Amino acid sequence: MEFKGKAQARKETGLSYLGSVNMTTKHKKGFIYNELNYSLYLSPANVSGYEVCPGRTDECTRLCLNESGMNTMVQKVKGDVINNSRKKKTRLFFEHREFFVRWMIAEIETVKKKAERLGYGFNVRINNTSDIDPRIMTVKLEGKTLNILDVFHDVQFYDYTKVAGRTAILEKHKNYDLTYSYTGYNWDQCKKMLDNGIRVAVIFKKVLPETYEGYPVVDGDLYDNRTKDAGVIIGLKFKKVRAKLLPTDKFVIQ
Repeated sequence: MEFKGKAQARKETGLSYLGSVNMTTKHKKGFIYNELNYSLYLSPANVSGYEVCPGRTDECTRLCLNESGMNTMVQKVKGDVINNSRKKKTRLFFEHREFFVRWMIAEIETVKKKAERLGYGFNVRINNTSDIDPRIMTVKLEGKTLNILDVFHDVQFYDYTKVAGRTAILEKHKNYDLTYSYTGYNWDQCKKMLDNGIRVAVIFKKVLPETYEGYPVVDGDLYDNRTKDAGVIIGLKFKKVRAKLLPTDKFVIQ
């Protein structure tokens, strides 16, 4: 497949778009801060037939936010259209990488220009329901192979990850920001992250404490982009999904 433009890509794939802009509940809050957020939602875990969450546990797989919010509401009216779209996007990424990345670049460029016209800030979150290393999102431009962070070196990217080694990207790419995620089984690693100034996301069942294990907790549900926070816990309240939260689940602090 050869990317020739967004209209051609939509027609050829049957997809309306790859990434959305301030569409979901958490990203709509960006309007409060005069920001536009380009967000990519893929099919989580290995649901598409391709693994996109290498650091996942059985618990986080079962309680994935892919089965919450807008997706759940749409399913009641239109069926599985969102999940099917995410599967299609994920397969497109793995099977036609160059086409996918070029399309994504075109979309990001459009939103970036819109933000500039409005005088808004602009940021990108590649992984919302996935945990893909952005360094594999590559494209050939002017005889060079560049990843998406290289292409938009002046744009702020941010992600949440369960892959500890992913933090190595931060040394080379200053426009990339990471929040490490607590899985219920990696607290020792979380402490190392916190003590080195990297924030950690922790999910709490009902109420966010002021501190947890001696570290300050900030409300991560107020705003998704936490690039200005360092060495703190990003507290997130548990969102109900189709699967039930079990008393034995360590993924959520109960």
